[in-house]
Amino acid sequence: MTQPSKEDISKRKDKLDKMLRGLEDDGSMSEKKLCTQLRSAVRQVWAMHDVKVSYLMSQSYSDMNMATRTKWLVDCECCGESFKTNDVAVDHIKGEHSLKTFEDLVPFATSILGVSHDDLQICCHTCHDAKTYSERYGMSLEEAFAEKEVIVKINQKVPIQKKELLSHGFLAKEITNNDKRRDCYRKLLKG
Repeated sequence: MTQPSKEDISKRKDKLDKMLRGLEDDGSMSEKKLCTQLRSAVRQVWAMHDVKVSYLMSQSYSDMNMATRTKWLVDCECCGESFKTNDVAVDHIKGEHSLKTFEDLVPFATSILGVSHDDLQICCHTCHDAKTYSERYGMSLEEAFAEKEVIVKINQKVPIQKKELLSHGFLAKEITNNDKRRDCYRKLLKG
Protein backbone atom coordinates (compact mmCIF):
# COMPACT_ATOMS: atom_id res chain seq x y z
CA MET A 1 0.00 0.00 0.00
CA THR A 2 1.28 3.46 -0.92
CA GLN A 3 1.78 5.93 1.91
CA PRO A 4 0.71 9.55 1.43
CA SER A 5 3.61 11.89 0.83
CA LYS A 6 4.32 14.91 3.03
CA GLU A 7 2.89 17.04 0.21
CA ASP A 8 -0.32 14.94 0.18
CA ILE A 9 -0.66 15.32 3.94
CA SER A 10 -0.05 19.07 3.74
CA LYS A 11 -2.59 19.54 0.92
CA ARG A 12 -5.18 17.52 2.83
CA LYS A 13 -4.59 19.54 6.00
CA ASP A 14 -4.88 22.83 4.07
CA LYS A 15 -8.12 21.66 2.45
CA LEU A 16 -9.58 20.58 5.80
CA ASP A 17 -8.54 23.88 7.44
CA LYS A 18 -10.23 25.82 4.64
CA MET A 19 -13.43 23.77 4.97
CA LEU A 20 -13.48 24.13 8.75
CA ARG A 21 -13.12 27.94 8.49
CA GLY A 22 -16.45 27.94 6.64
CA LEU A 23 -18.24 25.99 9.37
CA GLU A 24 -19.61 26.93 12.75
CA ASP A 25 -17.70 25.95 15.93
CA ASP A 26 -19.80 22.79 16.29
CA GLY A 27 -18.98 21.68 12.71
CA SER A 28 -22.36 22.71 11.27
CA MET A 29 -22.91 25.02 8.33
CA SER A 30 -24.34 28.51 8.87
CA GLU A 31 -27.72 29.30 7.37
CA LYS A 32 -26.08 31.89 5.11
CA LYS A 33 -23.54 29.42 3.72
CA LEU A 34 -26.17 26.71 3.29
CA CYS A 35 -28.41 29.16 1.43
CA THR A 36 -25.48 30.00 -0.85
CA GLN A 37 -25.01 26.30 -1.68
CA LEU A 38 -28.74 25.75 -2.19
CA ARG A 39 -28.95 28.80 -4.48
CA SER A 40 -26.11 27.35 -6.53
CA ALA A 41 -27.79 23.92 -6.68
CA VAL A 42 -31.09 25.41 -7.91
CA ARG A 43 -29.24 27.40 -10.57
CA GLN A 44 -27.40 24.25 -11.69
CA VAL A 45 -30.75 22.52 -12.17
CA TRP A 46 -31.98 25.57 -14.10
CA ALA A 47 -29.00 25.38 -16.45
CA MET A 48 -30.43 22.25 -18.12
CA HIS A 49 -34.10 22.58 -17.11
CA ASP A 50 -36.50 21.23 -19.74
CA VAL A 51 -38.62 24.40 -19.74
CA LYS A 52 -35.56 26.60 -20.27
CA VAL A 53 -33.97 24.46 -22.97
CA SER A 54 -37.25 23.88 -24.82
CA TYR A 55 -37.99 27.63 -24.78
CA LEU A 56 -34.58 28.42 -26.22
CA MET A 57 -35.01 25.74 -28.88
CA SER A 58 -38.52 26.96 -29.76
CA GLN A 59 -37.24 30.52 -30.24
CA SER A 60 -34.16 29.66 -32.31
CA TYR A 61 -34.03 29.36 -36.07
CA SER A 62 -31.43 28.10 -38.54
CA ASP A 63 -28.73 30.47 -39.76
CA MET A 64 -28.97 30.39 -43.54
CA ASN A 65 -25.86 32.53 -44.07
CA MET A 66 -23.32 30.20 -45.69
CA ALA A 67 -20.50 32.59 -44.74
CA THR A 68 -20.91 31.78 -41.04
CA ARG A 69 -20.36 28.59 -39.12
CA THR A 70 -23.37 29.28 -36.90
CA LYS A 71 -26.17 26.72 -37.04
CA TRP A 72 -28.77 28.42 -34.87
CA LEU A 73 -29.72 32.02 -34.16
CA VAL A 74 -32.16 33.56 -31.72
CA ASP A 75 -33.46 37.10 -31.38
CA CYS A 76 -33.09 39.09 -28.18
CA GLU A 77 -36.59 40.04 -27.07
CA CYS A 78 -35.26 43.30 -25.61
CA CYS A 79 -33.08 44.81 -28.35
CA GLY A 80 -34.29 42.72 -31.31
CA GLU A 81 -30.79 41.80 -32.50
CA SER A 82 -29.93 38.25 -33.60
CA PHE A 83 -27.39 36.20 -31.63
CA LYS A 84 -25.91 32.73 -31.47
CA THR A 85 -27.72 30.64 -28.88
CA ASN A 86 -24.62 30.69 -26.64
CA ASP A 87 -24.69 34.48 -26.60
CA VAL A 88 -28.11 34.81 -24.95
CA ALA A 89 -29.73 34.09 -21.60
CA VAL A 90 -33.15 32.60 -21.03
CA ASP A 91 -34.44 35.25 -18.66
CA HIS A 92 -37.22 35.08 -16.11
CA ILE A 93 -39.51 38.00 -16.99
CA LYS A 94 -40.20 38.46 -13.28
CA GLY A 95 -36.67 38.41 -11.90
CA GLU A 96 -34.51 39.03 -8.86
CA HIS A 97 -35.35 35.98 -6.83
CA SER A 98 -34.01 35.94 -3.27
CA LEU A 99 -32.70 33.10 -1.10
CA LYS A 100 -31.33 34.50 2.14
CA THR A 101 -33.06 32.32 4.74
CA PHE A 102 -34.43 28.79 4.91
CA GLU A 103 -37.95 30.22 4.64
CA ASP A 104 -37.02 31.59 1.19
CA LEU A 105 -36.06 28.17 -0.21
CA VAL A 106 -39.41 26.94 -1.55
CA PRO A 107 -40.47 30.32 -3.03
CA PHE A 108 -36.98 30.72 -4.55
CA ALA A 109 -36.93 27.25 -6.13
CA THR A 110 -40.52 27.65 -7.35
CA SER A 111 -39.84 31.06 -8.90
CA ILE A 112 -36.78 29.73 -10.74
CA LEU A 113 -37.90 26.22 -11.66
CA GLY A 114 -41.70 26.31 -11.54
CA VAL A 115 -42.13 28.39 -14.68
CA SER A 116 -43.69 28.03 -18.11
CA HIS A 117 -42.63 29.44 -21.48
CA ASP A 118 -44.91 32.45 -20.80
CA ASP A 119 -42.69 33.38 -17.85
CA LEU A 120 -39.51 33.54 -19.96
CA GLN A 121 -37.84 35.70 -22.57
CA ILE A 122 -34.62 35.58 -24.56
CA CYS A 123 -32.12 38.36 -23.74
CA CYS A 124 -28.64 38.94 -25.10
CA HIS A 125 -26.08 39.11 -22.32
CA THR A 126 -25.88 42.91 -22.50
CA CYS A 127 -29.65 43.33 -22.14
CA HIS A 128 -29.84 40.61 -19.48
CA ASP A 129 -27.11 42.25 -17.39
CA ALA A 130 -28.86 45.63 -17.61
CA LYS A 131 -32.26 44.11 -16.77
CA THR A 132 -30.82 42.33 -13.72
CA TYR A 133 -29.07 45.53 -12.64
CA SER A 134 -32.27 47.56 -13.01
CA GLU A 135 -34.22 45.06 -10.89
CA ARG A 136 -31.53 44.81 -8.24
CA TYR A 137 -31.10 48.57 -7.82
CA GLY A 138 -34.66 49.74 -8.53
CA MET A 139 -34.02 51.80 -11.64
CA SER A 140 -35.34 51.92 -15.18
CA LEU A 141 -33.76 49.80 -17.88
CA GLU A 142 -32.42 52.95 -19.56
CA GLU A 143 -30.78 54.07 -16.30
CA ALA A 144 -29.30 50.59 -15.88
CA PHE A 145 -27.79 50.63 -19.38
CA ALA A 146 -26.25 54.03 -18.63
CA GLU A 147 -24.91 52.87 -15.27
CA LYS A 148 -23.39 49.75 -16.88
CA GLU A 149 -21.53 52.06 -19.29
CA VAL A 150 -20.26 54.07 -16.32
CA ILE A 151 -19.06 50.86 -14.68
CA VAL A 152 -17.09 49.91 -17.79
CA LYS A 153 -15.45 53.35 -17.79
CA ILE A 154 -14.72 53.37 -14.06
CA ASN A 155 -13.07 49.93 -14.32
CA GLN A 156 -10.35 51.35 -16.57
CA LYS A 157 -7.04 52.29 -15.00
CA VAL A 158 -7.20 55.62 -13.15
CA PRO A 159 -4.72 57.47 -15.42
CA ILE A 160 -6.85 56.52 -18.45
CA GLN A 161 -10.00 57.77 -16.68
CA LYS A 162 -8.35 61.05 -15.74
CA LYS A 163 -6.96 61.65 -19.22
CA GLU A 164 -10.34 60.96 -20.83
CA LEU A 165 -12.28 63.14 -18.40
CA LEU A 166 -9.80 66.01 -18.67
CA SER A 167 -10.06 65.81 -22.46
CA HIS A 168 -13.84 66.31 -22.11
CA GLY A 169 -13.41 69.50 -20.10
CA PHE A 170 -13.66 68.26 -16.53
CA LEU A 171 -11.36 69.98 -14.04
CA ALA A 172 -8.63 68.19 -12.09
CA LYS A 173 -10.46 68.91 -8.81
CA GLU A 174 -13.57 67.17 -10.21
CA ILE A 175 -11.74 63.87 -10.79
CA THR A 176 -9.68 63.42 -7.62
CA ASN A 177 -11.38 60.22 -6.42
CA ASN A 178 -13.40 57.28 -7.70
CA ASP A 179 -16.81 58.69 -6.70
CA LYS A 180 -16.11 62.03 -8.37
CA ARG A 181 -14.89 60.32 -11.57
CA ARG A 182 -18.00 58.11 -11.53
CA ASP A 183 -20.21 61.23 -11.32
CA CYS A 184 -18.26 62.86 -14.14
CA TYR A 185 -18.77 59.80 -16.33
CA ARG A 186 -22.49 59.90 -15.55
CA LYS A 187 -22.62 63.53 -16.70
CA LEU A 188 -20.52 62.77 -19.77
CA LEU A 189 -22.60 59.79 -20.86
CA LYS A 190 -25.88 61.67 -20.38
CA GLY A 191 -24.59 64.08 -23.02
